[in-house]
Amino acid sequence: MSAPAVLPRSSAQARGRRAVRMRIGVEVVGRVGSLVALTALLVLAATAGALADGVPAGDATVTATYER
Repeated sequence: MSAPAVLPRSSAQARGRRAVRMRIGVEVVGRVGSLVALTALLVLAATAGALADGVPAGDATVTATYER
């Protein structure tokens, strides 16, 4: 008994598989972009918190005077 011949793929099947790969790729890029955006927001929040805290970096001294 001989092996069955391989049937050629139809163009519709090829397009369907390509569309699935494209959707998966877009989803991965979207998830990575979300993680990058979240990381950037956390860095900005930490920076704003450090600025609002008033504690200088290192051993520097901060003196604030207010005139009335």
